[in-house]
Amino acid sequence: MHDEVLARLTERLGALRVGDPLDEASDIGAVINQTQFDSITDYLEDGLANPAMQVELGGLPPTTGPLAEGFFHVPTLFSGGDNGFRLAREEIFGPVVVAIPWTDVDDVVRTANDSAYGLAAYVWSSDIDQAITTAHRLEAGWVQVNQGGGQVVGQSYGGYKQSGLGREVSLEGMIAGSTQTKQVNVRLGHEATPATTGT
Repeated sequence: MHDEVLARLTERLGALRVGDPLDEASDIGAVINQTQFDSITDYLEDGLANPAMQVELGGLPPTTGPLAEGFFHVPTLFSGGDNGFRLAREEIFGPVVVAIPWTDVDDVVRTANDSAYGLAAYVWSSDIDQAITTAHRLEAGWVQVNQGGGQVVGQSYGGYKQSGLGREVSLEGMIAGSTQTKQVNVRLGHEATPATTGT
């Protein structure tokens, strides 16, 4: 299904509108600052220079037109990568996706867990039992099955490993953020020895 998914993903990403973040017609706004813009560009240049990777959509940021006047990046999709590539292993924080093929569930779980990060993961399957079993095997703080979005008020949100901080927006996170831990040690079962004085 790799080629079919890649084609459909290319179509969906290509339909996204990049533009003014204050315009509700925009799907993707500008990157926050020059530093992040340059960082994303560096990742893109790295991917473009790798002969094993193919650009299915996007690439470097526009150099002409309205999008060239701000920190805008277009959705970019690479194929031909594997989990050893920098673009697949590091957090880009930009509209860049690397599609990696896999052969079976054990293969995809091993690849997904071979990461220093684990904030969120998504599993799609027509076999709900297999999907839930796979979700439990993934080292991520939030796993969604057959959907994107779907956050519920009061549901914990946080990551494993080097992703996320605590469990925000949850009862656990509220208790941890609004309380302090104090340790008190008490010795029990021994009578106090009276103080003595001497001359």
